[in-house]
Amino acid sequence: MTVYQLKNDFLTVKINSLGAEMNSIQNTEDSEFIWQADPKVWGRHAPVLFPIVGRLQDDHYFVDGKEYKMTQHGFARDQDFALDSQTDTKLVLSLTTSEASLEKYPYHFKLRIVYQLIKDTLQISYLVDSMEESEDMYFSIGAHPGFTVPFDKGLNYEDYKVQIEPAESRTHIPIVDHLVDLNGEKKVENQNFSLTRDYFVDDAVVYRLNEPAEVQIKSDKSDHKITLDTGNAKFFGMWSTYPDDNGKFMCIEPWWGLADKTDTDNNLKNKYAINKLAPKEQFEGYFSISVK
Repeated sequence: MTVYQLKNDFLTVKINSLGAEMNSIQNTEDSEFIWQADPKVWGRHAPVLFPIVGRLQDDHYFVDGKEYKMTQHGFARDQDFALDSQTDTKLVLSLTTSEASLEKYPYHFKLRIVYQLIKDTLQISYLVDSMEESEDMYFSIGAHPGFTVPFDKGLNYEDYKVQIEPAESRTHIPIVDHLVDLNGEKKVENQNFSLTRDYFVDDAVVYRLNEPAEVQIKSDKSDHKITLDTGNAKFFGMWSTYPDDNGKFMCIEPWWGLADKTDTDNNLKNKYAINKLAPKEQFEGYFSISVK
């Protein structure tokens, strides 16, 4: 396990080889913007979700009649990634098929995570290569960064709000017992809200994306703000602890995939919002995080 550092005149970022997980974003004032993984509350910082997002019904699925077991968010977040390349402002880490992965997931793959600092913005790309010779490969992938709130001295969690731009109607997808309920989908005209525990009473709040959005965490009492640009993600979720008020963080999660539907048949190839790669084909997902 190795911790890598990226640094420029605006930000210092630390990334752990374990899970290719971002551990820290600090500005020149040494303010920390990433949750520091208190194991008593939520013991992660910003896990990479692969090859599933969310939960499978009963933690299992089938491919061509064979059963595989996998827990929430997949296995990549618990694997040590190899170093492909590093400069002062760019890092590329990779994970490939192993005997252990084949027990949980039948496909041969290469997953690369690219972190690049450009001024006050961290650009993040997920490159998924199918290494299959003849079979299509099915997968989901997503990000789960937890942002420290409050990130200003003297402020409280409730002093912050979330603003989503551009302002437009978006489809909310409810979560029921950790699964998505498409029958409960509804249009929401205004997705902005003030941070409160009650907002997360029903688990993560998930929206469908038709175009990129900027999700901001900010306060009227501060000039600082965090902005996550959803890039080419198909969905995004927002989550914090409820009712536990020790979770001084909020997650903004761009996803290319979803948890199982409440009426799933557990067949991975039929999974709603699954991505399919032809043999030797590549997928690229990208988003960015800016700190002002």
